Amino acid sequence: MRGGFASLALFLAIAPSAFAAGIPDDLTIVVFAKPDGPRLHVLVRVPLKALNGIDLPARGGNGELDLQRAAPVLDSAARWWIADALEIYEGGMRLPPPQVVGTRVSLPSDNSFASYEGALAHVTGAQLPDNTQLVRDQAMLDALFDYPIHSDRASFAMHSELARLGVRVTTELRFLAPDAAPRTFEYQGDPGLFRIDPSWRQTIERFVPLGFFCCFFFASHCCSEIP
Repeated sequence: MRGGFASLALFLAIAPSAFAAGIPDDLTIVVFAKPDGPRLHVLVRVPLKALNGIDLPARGGNGELDLQRAAPVLDSAARWWIADALEIYEGGMRLPPPQVVGTRVSLPSDNSFASYEGALAHVTGAQLPDNTQLVRDQAMLDALFDYPIHSDRASFAMHSELARLGVRVTTELRFLAPDAAPRTFEYQGDPGLFRIDPSWRQTIERFVPLGFFCCFFFASHCCSEIP
């Protein structure tokens, strides 16, 4: 019932003219994907201004977010605007819709998404105090999704439609497979369906013609850009 009430609250919070509003020009979205036993953990950070179809409650004359009143609709916002834009495949089979494990509104100065461990601790940790002074266009929405999988060593692929949230959207995707070096992809717009655990040869064949970048992080090496 809780999910139903949250969905209803979100629906009622959508302003009639919201969908006619313009979308932001430039956005950067950060995604972590980590298969772990029977679950694929996906952490996502999206600027809150990108979700222009949701009229979150504000307080005072400066348009500060009312975090206490906004909290009940964040899970539904994350599902409708973020999870529904992600298609993730395991061994060629599309994964079912994920569980929304946690959501947070974050300050623009928060740097927890610099690492998977920091992002996970942040999203599963304490919410911002209700009296935090934060306007919508400066805030971030952070979410943790869990997808059921058969094996954390399977082959995974993704199609992200998050590019629809802005005019120019850059996505930084980091894939952390068990017993393997983390792999980072950076791309603009909608890249279509692509494997997020490819070999070097597959990476070059798939990304270089499209002008994308793929970086493999090793213990003592920096990210190298594929020309």
